[in-house]
Amino acid sequence: MFVQSLIHQPLEQPLTHIEALGLRSQHDMANGHASQALAPTQQRIINRLPDIWMRAASQKSRDAELMYKDAFRKLAASPSLANYNHFKICPTASNSIDTIATWLAANNLKTALIEPTFDNLYLILKRRSVDVTPLPEQALCTGEYKMMLSDVDALFLVNPNNPTGQVLTEAQFTDIVEWCAWTGKTLVLDNTFRFFTAQTYDMYEILVNSEVRFLSIEDTGKVWPTQEIKASLIFCSANIFRDIEVIYDEIFLCHSNFALGVLSEFLLDAHERGLEEAVWKNVAAKRKQFRQAIQGAALEIHPAALSSTISVEWVIIRSHFATDIALVEHFKSCGLVLLPGRQFHWSKSCSEVCSNFARFALLKPEAEFNNAIKIIEREMQKIG
Repeated sequence: MFVQSLIHQPLEQPLTHIEALGLRSQHDMANGHASQALAPTQQRIINRLPDIWMRAASQKSRDAELMYKDAFRKLAASPSLANYNHFKICPTASNSIDTIATWLAANNLKTALIEPTFDNLYLILKRRSVDVTPLPEQALCTGEYKMMLSDVDALFLVNPNNPTGQVLTEAQFTDIVEWCAWTGKTLVLDNTFRFFTAQTYDMYEILVNSEVRFLSIEDTGKVWPTQEIKASLIFCSANIFRDIEVIYDEIFLCHSNFALGVLSEFLLDAHERGLEEAVWKNVAAKRKQFRQAIQGAALEIHPAALSSTISVEWVIIRSHFATDIALVEHFKSCGLVLLPGRQFHWSKSCSEVCSNFARFALLKPEAEFNNAIKIIEREMQKIG
């Protein structure tokens, strides 16, 4: 039934539905949330949970929020955020997307959304009745987006992009920001994979100095194994902060002081150890294992993802499997769930569906990941 529904209705079964299936499977490479083992320094944070709880209980919510924002700006290498107070904190990145979608819809802003990208961005926008149009990822690198977006009011980008791992350089980012400021377009940014890449420039300094109207989403759930305890910052330009605050307060009012306390400790630990040690080394090792496992004729890394450093792998199906659904079904029969690629091309109809891509998530517990790699190696060897 699962495969039949995907074949006939590729956009009506969202990727989150398949991720939920992965959570119940023996081997899950569908879900992109971090579930790797704790590092020793992170285990020491867990050992101090009673102390973190007591500190949280005595804090005012604004103090907990500022503490978390300060830990974030240190790790993000964004000193411009030190005194920037136009932000709210949602429980998850999807909540942040939904809050922004509500604002976009209320202001009747036609929005260009990057493609390919995870389909829940599109689905949440559409649920809120936002007029959404696709923007091909490659257009950002070539500058073609300027000619393509004359009739849109907002530009929604994912940086680094999920699934390709493509990252905007400082020059590209600055060009996009300045163009949006000059043309009066709103810039929306999903930065939830940011800590898998080097923090080479302060994007918030560029945003604020440009006076562009912007909304920016940050998150922790893709990076740290915190049992789904998450906190998603929404930063926005001063001229729309009150609008966002009204929407936020109606739904959330505040986030958990305790969650912010725990996550602040994880961010500060990563800052102290450095992202290379705290995040990148583990991802790079798993990426190397995965790429070795798929060597052969059937699968290969997508050219756009060859330099990816994020925690997922984007592959092209070259032979043996007729479609991404056939690939998913084959590995599902082996107890391994991954994501078909067609839903990442969220604007494509059944007649033009992109069916030769797939995504594998890497940040899994060591034993589970190694067993999944063995399955992939075995099946690739069978194919030859």
